[in-house]
Amino acid sequence: MEARYLKYRVTYLESRAGDVPTRILPDVMDSYYTESFVLTRIHGFFEQFSLVQIADLRRRKVTTLLNFFGTKVCYTGRSGELPPGVFEPGKLEVEYTGETRVIGGLNSERICVDTGTEQFSMYITRDFDIRRPNITTPYHFIDYPLSDFRIQLSLLKMHLTCEESEITTVESSIFSVPEEYREVSREAMEHIINSLFTKD
Repeated sequence: MEARYLKYRVTYLESRAGDVPTRILPDVMDSYYTESFVLTRIHGFFEQFSLVQIADLRRRKVTTLLNFFGTKVCYTGRSGELPPGVFEPGKLEVEYTGETRVIGGLNSERICVDTGTEQFSMYITRDFDIRRPNITTPYHFIDYPLSDFRIQLSLLKMHLTCEESEITTVESSIFSVPEEYREVSREAMEHIINSLFTKD
């Protein structure tokens, strides 16, 4: 299956996320975009941690897979529902500026974002076309893939910037949930994600 691969550099906007120093956290996110799916993956801690989101673009559903030191759980959301732990501002307005630059090899346009409490810039790209490319993010209403953006997962505030982009081939099985993952409720998944950043 053909996919557009984007490698994002992760920069943490605060030195700590709860009790966890962000300097020890993973600094790369891999994303694969196809006609029917978007997969994002952050992993680290010597492969003892991974957070994967599989977005089914036709059904508008996102499955979150969390592997934390051998505990493997998953949750599939309702149609249109944001993944567990992803923070959605009460207000979210964007303005397209027409200003362009190249980010990670992608021609990108700057957009201004206003959340009501802060304002910042992000970038979208029209270099490739994907249906509903951002349903794993609060920016699900933006019709173009993001080459530079901000997102908050639980206590973790991140700035992601595309470093490279290429067309590649992937096995369709990467968009399926492995058998060893146990289905949990949304509340349970959010509790587990939140607990990653506390000592309790």
